[in-house]
Amino acid sequence: MVARLRRFLDIRSGEALPVSLTFLYIAVVVAAFLLAKPIRNGLFLRQYGPYALAYVYAAVPLALSLFVPIYTRVAAYSGQRSVTVWTLLFFASNVLFFWWAFRSHPFPLLPGIFYVWVNCFGVIAPVQAWSFANSLFDTRQAKRLFGLIGAGASFGAILGGFLARVLVRPVGGAINLLLVLAALIVAAAATVSIANAKLRRHGLARRGKPRRHALRDTLAEIAQTPYLRLIAAMVFLVAIATQWTGFQLSVVADRRFGGSAEALTRFFGTFNFALGTVSLIVQLTLTAAVLRRWGVAVTLLLLPAVLGIGTVWILILPAFWPVIVTNAFDQGLRFSVDKATYELLYLPIAPGTRARIKNAVDIVLNRAGDAAGGVLLGLATRGFAGLPGLNLGLRGTAAINLVLLTCWFAIAWRLRREYVRTIHDSIRRHRLEAERHSRRVLDRSAVTALEEKLKADDPAAVRYALSIVEPEPLGPWRTALRELLHHDDPEIRRQALSILSAGGDTAIAPLVAEMLRDPDLAVRTEALLFLSRQVGVDPVARIQELGAFPDFSIRAGIAAFLASPGPARNLDAARVILEQMIGSPGAAGVRDRTEAARVLALVPDALPELLVKLLDDEEPRIARIAMTGLSRAGAAGVPLLEERLLEGDPTLRYRVIAALNKLRQLHPHLRLDRKLIELLLAAEIGGHYRSHQVLAAVAPARSASDPVLVAMRRSMEHELERIFRLMALLFPEADLQDAYVGLRSANPVIRSNALEFLDNVLEPHLRQVVVPLLDPQTTLAERVRIADRLVGAPVTTAAGGITALMADPGLREVARDALRRMTAEGAAEAPTVEDVEPAPAHIGIGV
Repeated sequence: MVARLRRFLDIRSGEALPVSLTFLYIAVVVAAFLLAKPIRNGLFLRQYGPYALAYVYAAVPLALSLFVPIYTRVAAYSGQRSVTVWTLLFFASNVLFFWWAFRSHPFPLLPGIFYVWVNCFGVIAPVQAWSFANSLFDTRQAKRLFGLIGAGASFGAILGGFLARVLVRPVGGAINLLLVLAALIVAAAATVSIANAKLRRHGLARRGKPRRHALRDTLAEIAQTPYLRLIAAMVFLVAIATQWTGFQLSVVADRRFGGSAEALTRFFGTFNFALGTVSLIVQLTLTAAVLRRWGVAVTLLLLPAVLGIGTVWILILPAFWPVIVTNAFDQGLRFSVDKATYELLYLPIAPGTRARIKNAVDIVLNRAGDAAGGVLLGLATRGFAGLPGLNLGLRGTAAINLVLLTCWFAIAWRLRREYVRTIHDSIRRHRLEAERHSRRVLDRSAVTALEEKLKADDPAAVRYALSIVEPEPLGPWRTALRELLHHDDPEIRRQALSILSAGGDTAIAPLVAEMLRDPDLAVRTEALLFLSRQVGVDPVARIQELGAFPDFSIRAGIAAFLASPGPARNLDAARVILEQMIGSPGAAGVRDRTEAARVLALVPDALPELLVKLLDDEEPRIARIAMTGLSRAGAAGVPLLEERLLEGDPTLRYRVIAALNKLRQLHPHLRLDRKLIELLLAAEIGGHYRSHQVLAAVAPARSASDPVLVAMRRSMEHELERIFRLMALLFPEADLQDAYVGLRSANPVIRSNALEFLDNVLEPHLRQVVVPLLDPQTTLAERVRIADRLVGAPVTTAAGGITALMADPGLREVARDALRRMTAEGAAEAPTVEDVEPAPAHIGIGV
């Protein structure tokens, strides 16, 4: 039963304890607040009436301005978790003081002071509770679990409303309900204490030495960051708009139940109970599903849109029921879908700054909105602090509120895009930092050690330095490499010239012309190739003049000369020579094929079809040169590469896709065959799901180090890279390379943000099949169920899985070895190697 419930609520391994304690903590805090609200409303409205609310609305920020600096200093000194417990106990003692004051020493201002205190409690305690939740879960967990955790708020609303409705008479009136309120707050403190102890043992709570930050610095950071500015602006408007909506509820409630604190307490308690029930149902059944399906982009707009519709109704019919229904939507959505959405907005913020940013927005800026709303409300109704008011009623306040709701909707619309951009920025920073880190080691060694090694007396040290310098940009090493053209070691001279030639350093042409008389044949050959490729020297004339050149250098030099632009260009003759060189077989032909690739890469738009042939070369270095050349071929290379996209060999298919990626990066406006790429992407995704079917069948009987599993996981990594490269071709504006790097990060926060970014930028039909492949919280069994639905042909036995591997050329050998082992071990279902004919693999394993 428990396991079934966990599956229904989508609680994964290790999450039950933090979810349960967070749910309980939030539930008790919200119950306490929503018990305090009816008591507050009943006592205040009986004493002052609804139009005096403008003053207490404005007074709340003043009270918080006294409390927050003290709270911040204590939290910085003792830590957030300790201060949370002591803050709750402090609030409980306040409640006992109010109970004593109302019973024994009431005075005219006491209901107003209590109203301000309740609002302060309603700000600080829930912020603490949700900050606690934010510290335990990453972006993906939050998206899945905050609907359930937010149901704690709905359950608390039911409990608070129920207690206010049922206990107000048995305990002897609204004032004695304060004792129940104090008990609830103490229960919340006890829950936090238990959570601190339990979660510390489980290692789930994030701890660290607190750092002090001045509030003005935090506010300056918010003002300077576009994303945080939008959140702050939205929170400010939400505070005013929902405050005015709540004011309208107080007006109609006072008209119907005014004069009786008990009746008002019962009404507000009943209202909270009913809304809490609806909100709980929404939380448990809709919130998580809506967030998973449509994400923050939709749920962020839901509350302002619904409140806007309700406010239009009040404009048309300013009466009891339109106000009740509008407030019902406000509280029903604000404490369910909207609350979970709002908390998600903070997760892209770095964990080290998240808590203080959230406290500044929720406590300071939210209450600043309350103050502004209170002053504006007073001026719009009966006046404020001696200033005359406009004496607007329900219809007038609804008209102004509709303007505020429109602004709220507009900011939420912008915030959707900024949310995705902020997540993207976080994973891009990670990618750039990773690239800087990988370069930093080389840069340091290049600046300090490599230059010294290039000048070293030991030839071995120089050759080692050249091997490191070769793939790098030429700039930092140009002078040192030129000096090496005079080195005593001929191989060093040849390699230095090769690197300078690849970098296009034509300034050394006079020196290279002298190197045609170098005593070493390989150096003379490299010099001839340089002059024919880079300068356009006629190789035939030089060969006749000098003689003693090997066959490959003669052919490569002539081909480079004939393929280069100019009056001597003859592509037909160059094609004949280069095709002969490309056709040189085996290890003996590597030099021929390498030189052919280098020549073709210099003039990629001349004979791109020959470069495509070289993508299939068994020598990876030759294939890389061909890929680089094709990336420079422009539009001429596109149809040739697209013809090879459906190659059955995964390695060749990867090279073709990678060449298209480079081509697209250099020529972003090139038109590609979108339908063909979508077809291949669907096939690659299907192949990757097929791999999970096979993995599930093969893995249980084998150790993690088994050659079959090692080879499969390596192959599946390559499948994922091909999927990302194809998506990058379809969506070049999305910068999916950042997401791919982020998903491979060891930092779980970065991985979570990368997945959330994909969840927001991919089209829905693609998101539904790609995200489960990448989400570490999706189990292998869940992926297999998706695969059975998408691919069909379930793999039910280990022998069936091994047989499926025979379809992949890259896995065929390990599959054959596994079949032999299974046969030797006497596995009943194992076919012999001879029984299995490898099926042609077009995409992936057996797809």
